[in-house]
Amino acid sequence: MRRDASFALVGDVGGTNARFAVADLQGARPSIVLTGNVLCKDHPSLASAAEAFLGSADLAALPATATIAVAGPVADGAARLTNAPWDASEVEMMGLGFSRARLVNDFEALATGVAILAPEDSLAIGPELPGLTRAPLVVAGAGTGFGLAALVWRAEGPAQVLPSEGGHAAFAPTDELEIEVWRALTRRHGRVSIERLLSGPGLQALHAILAEIGGETAPVALSSEDIVARACTGVDARCTAAVELFCAVFGSVCGDAALTFGARGGVYLAGGLLEGVERFLTGGVFRERFEAKGRLSSLVETVPTRLVVQPHTALLGAARIARRLSPQAFQMSD
Repeated sequence: MRRDASFALVGDVGGTNARFAVADLQGARPSIVLTGNVLCKDHPSLASAAEAFLGSADLAALPATATIAVAGPVADGAARLTNAPWDASEVEMMGLGFSRARLVNDFEALATGVAILAPEDSLAIGPELPGLTRAPLVVAGAGTGFGLAALVWRAEGPAQVLPSEGGHAAFAPTDELEIEVWRALTRRHGRVSIERLLSGPGLQALHAILAEIGGETAPVALSSEDIVARACTGVDARCTAAVELFCAVFGSVCGDAALTFGARGGVYLAGGLLEGVERFLTGGVFRERFEAKGRLSSLVETVPTRLVVQPHTALLGAARIARRLSPQAFQMSD
């Protein structure tokens, strides 16, 4: 089948799901044409998952370019996914017949997409604040793992994304309950990173540890989805407590990130786990902990926090990166 340079295969690959799309790279900004989801556990490699998606798509021509965002650090066009048993590479994707291929960190793609969001693509968490024009932004999110990136505007050209592995920075407890949680996690893992709490498995751990602290000798193990569902319906006080603690720690971490990157343009929250906890994020504890920064609380109080509700943000970011692989082919607006 022929290849069409006007289209790209884009992907957002986490520890559980590999989301793929065909993106139209023409026009003022790229658009998503076709999407699909593949379970990572069903495939031995990224290339296998990509082939499965393309094989299921009814396409007149195959995309010429591929840009895949992966949950893990990328170096020299290769990555070992943090929460999935894949070693991915640009060479592997080129083997599928693409003329150009790029592998990027998932939060690099997400931050690139955030830069072109419309106002209706995100919701204010806390007060509706304008933020400083062209000041740095931070994107933070929780799913199977925890991701963090910053976006810095240049005097000319596209914004510069600073991907990171901030989810593996150390967790800093702020009260007696969190110290108890830290102790429990230390017994399990030795070192306690942010991701040990702010992720799907992290929420499960919080639920189990709160049960232990409450004196339960054999707490019922629940999935993160079940914990969120039971908290939202109000039928389980322990699930509610686990989600509230999750949001409190998330607020502290995001406030620290705002200070670290000088993100006076705003902090954007994303990730599959956050879709179900919106009510708890807006309930006050997230923003309260976000602003609790001692002598610099007055600065952080001016930083907007927003929840991303555009479901294709990372895919749009990957498509925007794909356009840059052949800027001569398109009228670049970014």
